[in-house]
Amino acid sequence: MNKIAISLLALAALCAAQPATWFPPEQMMTIGVYYYPEAWPESQWERDISNIKKFGFEYIHLAEFAWAFMEPEEGRFEFGWLDKNVALAHKYGLKVILCTPSATPPAWLARKHPEILMIRDDGTRMNHGSREQADWSSPVYRAYVEKIVAKMAERYGTNPTVWGWQLDNEMSHYGQGMSYAPAAQDKFRAWLREKYGTVARLNTDWGNAFWSQMYNHFDDVQMPNARELVANPNPHAMLDLHRWFAAEAADYFRLQTSVLRRYVKNQWITSNFMMNYYLTNPALSEKDFDIMSFTMYPVSGGLFRGDLGFRMGDPAQVSFTHDLLRNLGSGIEGPMELQPGQVNWAPVNPWPQPGVVHAWIMRAFGLGARFVCVYRYRQPLFGDELYHKTMVEPDGVTLAPGGKEFVQSIQEVQALRKLYRPNAPQPKDYAARRTAFLYNWDNRWDMENHKQTIRWDTMDHWLKYYRALKSVMAPVDVISEEKDFSKYPFVVAPSYQLIDKELIARFTKYAESGGTLILTCRSGQKDRRGHIWESLWAEPIYDLVGAAIPKYDVLPEGRDGKVSAMGKSYAWGSWGDILEPREGTEVLATYADQFYKGSAAATRHKLGKGQVVYIGVDSITGELEADLLADVYKTAARLPLNFMVDWRDGFWVATNFTDTHQKIPAAAGAKVLVGARTIPPGGVAIWQ
Repeated sequence: MNKIAISLLALAALCAAQPATWFPPEQMMTIGVYYYPEAWPESQWERDISNIKKFGFEYIHLAEFAWAFMEPEEGRFEFGWLDKNVALAHKYGLKVILCTPSATPPAWLARKHPEILMIRDDGTRMNHGSREQADWSSPVYRAYVEKIVAKMAERYGTNPTVWGWQLDNEMSHYGQGMSYAPAAQDKFRAWLREKYGTVARLNTDWGNAFWSQMYNHFDDVQMPNARELVANPNPHAMLDLHRWFAAEAADYFRLQTSVLRRYVKNQWITSNFMMNYYLTNPALSEKDFDIMSFTMYPVSGGLFRGDLGFRMGDPAQVSFTHDLLRNLGSGIEGPMELQPGQVNWAPVNPWPQPGVVHAWIMRAFGLGARFVCVYRYRQPLFGDELYHKTMVEPDGVTLAPGGKEFVQSIQEVQALRKLYRPNAPQPKDYAARRTAFLYNWDNRWDMENHKQTIRWDTMDHWLKYYRALKSVMAPVDVISEEKDFSKYPFVVAPSYQLIDKELIARFTKYAESGGTLILTCRSGQKDRRGHIWESLWAEPIYDLVGAAIPKYDVLPEGRDGKVSAMGKSYAWGSWGDILEPREGTEVLATYADQFYKGSAAATRHKLGKGQVVYIGVDSITGELEADLLADVYKTAARLPLNFMVDWRDGFWVATNFTDTHQKIPAAAGAKVLVGARTIPPGGVAIWQ
């Protein structure tokens, strides 16, 4: 073997070893907290950091929004205050996560270069005074970001107290959408040139023959903007806009990672994606990030099913995020921001259910998260987040309710570490239910761009199946279709609207080899461009599912239909595929009303050694999906929806997000380590 090959092998071995060094498996999960020293008198820094250590936290997160403190004037850098806090962290045995400050450009930068500011879809230019107001596509802004990141990395890249780096913060523009500034328009056109090569091909794939939308030059193309159009924007152009925006966000991240990697030694890099938003902007780069992280605010004004949902949030949404990020890159993931209690920024900000902060932490633990970080240690006395609860009360020293639940969780994790069993094998019946949940952002974008009914919600549909999987205690890996799903006993591919013949062939081979494939409504209707197939409706998947799908129905708001299955009745309204099963295909559910009463709504088709289940109707509550999956998985009894049980490192972990007390499915001889055999809403139990 030559010297170059040996060097590459050594480098690969080093890279593989680093995650274990950063996150030793026997620690299972570490818990830290955000701290903003720039907001507090220097005389309080040591008191605060020593208390953080006393409460049991293992690391602190610094410098997230501090660009104006690190570069108060262009070219004048001041890091003394940050040096002191990193030194205090070292003194008290805390690790440090540093954050690049690109989410909050200083006023001097915006005033000198107003071209760095994003322009909203209505033409309004954003201004200094908040955050995320800059246009990531601006070459001027990127140059300034590169400079401040380089200064930070040069100073702290080899500091042994600095554990890792977070890029930016929840990169999203916070509901303002995409920037339509000239720099973004130029980057979009450049991306189109690279993708299509010729305008003729773009015209074909965008279907520009419709409504005479033909282009003669790439320079004629503008980012599609519904506010500028009389009728709906071109759906194929919108699909490409989403694709470009994700690629552009990833490229912006890549700029910062490339700078950091010139300086950092044995420090990891990540960015904190918004739990909801990253699902529409997947700048998730397993190639560029060492670990994956996200922000998690389950109770932020949205009402969830059940009387207590508004106090506990949606465990499916939280869990889905973990199961997605765990399958990217190194496999190390966790929430970089976890809600500590009541927040201030939602339309309604209720007080969370007592105990539920603890449940969120232990939900992360049960799903294999390697870290949890809480936002934030001290409650602001000024600024936009005055009512945002934190670890301590406004006096800066007294534990707040959420702080007490974090301290409880820290103590429990430390106790569980003593019972850690290296390489503990998954229980066989649990492993036999392992499921690949296939996601595809193009599908979500395409359906959300052209819903066909106001009642359709792609993420809600996905999560119905996710909840159903957790109700049969199935371990779930949320993966893209590029990954190998042949190793999974079950594959769920919800609403796979955009498909090609290659994927259909892979699905067919998977089922014929003994796998169970579960497809759901809206599948197989279009090719990857978003064009309807020139065939019968969704005909390319007929052989796969063993049925024709000649039509579908959608019902108006306030008018629900009925479906019958397993002797029960279920309501539906948003989408119903009417199926015509072929001979030998089993009917699992039928429509109980409308003019197609008696027609099949769900089927099971034997294919080789395996089977393909097609569930063509989207129920209101998700109970239909859960009952059908319990039948497919041959589960004698299923858990109530939102009562979730997972296995991790030899521990069973149950979290109760229902409105009633729940009994854990523990064997008679099992030892309950946390909680009890019956747990209340917001409760937790852990056993071996």
